[in-house]
Amino acid sequence: MSAKSSSVVQALAATAVFATVAAATTPAAAQANPPVKPPAIAQTCAACHGAKGISTIKDTPSLAAQPDIFTQYQLVFMRDGARKPGVMQAIVKNLSDENIRDLGAYYAALPPPPPLAAKSDVDTAKVTALLTSRHCDSCHKADFSGQGESARLAGQRPEYLKKALIDFRTGVRRGRGMGAMIEVSVTLHEEEIDMIAAYLARKP
Repeated sequence: MSAKSSSVVQALAATAVFATVAAATTPAAAQANPPVKPPAIAQTCAACHGAKGISTIKDTPSLAAQPDIFTQYQLVFMRDGARKPGVMQAIVKNLSDENIRDLGAYYAALPPPPPLAAKSDVDTAKVTALLTSRHCDSCHKADFSGQGESARLAGQRPEYLKKALIDFRTGVRRGRGMGAMIEVSVTLHEEEIDMIAAYLARKP
């Protein structure tokens, strides 16, 4: 990781700690701010991720209500080469630190995606056991709304959730810290990944 990337990531980590403390000590009413005005750069993102951050394109994630710091980290990783963004490479390579901060704040302020309609039955007890035994709620929260560096999973497109888990399992994508997502994903069979993705996509 470059010196510039390292300094940005360190600053984001400090911001994440501050934001967590602030959220715990700020009255709920004070946190209910209206959505921020879309930054100009968000017009580029809307073509794939949706005008309100809710994707309708296969394998393309919804960004609405993703934690601010999570979005910032992912954009930094993509911009600086730690994560390969594919078709997004031409866009992210030109993002400034200000662009990244603005996008993180904007998407975090949007209402979350609605839960997806069920296409088939899911064994809720089995999926819950899979998630609980792997302590997924310790990072993504009990309702899977995400926090800090950890993504919101509730309401996410199921095929994208599956892709993300497989990318972690094959080493295409990496998380921060001790590589918890790699450790989790390698223990899952493909049918279990399908069940988890379908379950999380239906959560509000």
